[in-house]
Amino acid sequence: MTVRPPVRVVILGGGFAGLTTAIHLQKAVPRGVPLSITLVNRDNFFLFTPMLHEVAASDLDLTHIVNPIRKLLTRGVVFVGEVEHINLDTHRVTVAHAHGAHRHELEYDHLVIALGSVTNYFKIPRLEQRALPMKTLGDAIALRNRLIELLEEADFECAAQQRHDLLTFLVAGGGFAGVETVAAVNDFLREAIRFYPHLTGDLVRVVLVEAGPAILPELGAKLGTYACWPGGTSTSESTPPCAR
Repeated sequence: MTVRPPVRVVILGGGFAGLTTAIHLQKAVPRGVPLSITLVNRDNFFLFTPMLHEVAASDLDLTHIVNPIRKLLTRGVVFVGEVEHINLDTHRVTVAHAHGAHRHELEYDHLVIALGSVTNYFKIPRLEQRALPMKTLGDAIALRNRLIELLEEADFECAAQQRHDLLTFLVAGGGFAGVETVAAVNDFLREAIRFYPHLTGDLVRVVLVEAGPAILPELGAKLGTYACWPGGTSTSESTPPCAR
């Protein structure tokens, strides 16, 4: 009797698309059917990115938005590392771990590419070098630490002349992520500032910059305008939406 080799499925990326594919596969294919699932991801956990801003604002503990991939993928192999090369002709993927010190080749019959996206800086000079991104768990923690660092610095009397600059915060991008982040930053600062004796709420300025005519373009202009002005319109006909 010939033993049928398992069908080898390699999934690149452990975000929403990659992990959901792996979970559905292990549920859909009956046990006993030869199937090999290998999921390659940079981290050993799944990150619920829509709630990153709540970690940055200290509204949630980071453990509330992460889940170990090995706990979720019970019928597969998890490879924590970086994808370096894909050879479509030989059906092989080169992956590396330990900061590139070790490399492996994974053979596949079916390949799922779900590596997600990267932050687009739109070629704006020096933006990538000076801005704080909001893409990973480390980014959210770095943002929170930076907010606290600036509050601490501004509270000193020697920084009295620089408080306007130190306490001006700008978020670029008026989509879901940008709007949620700017709201979280504003709430965090307004709540934290009462612990700094030399600072007051009127010193804090939080700005959202959006290139389009309205924020939240995914929801349409009407809801985007309403998000800026709860009454649905600005207080002045000459004032563009969200120009606060």
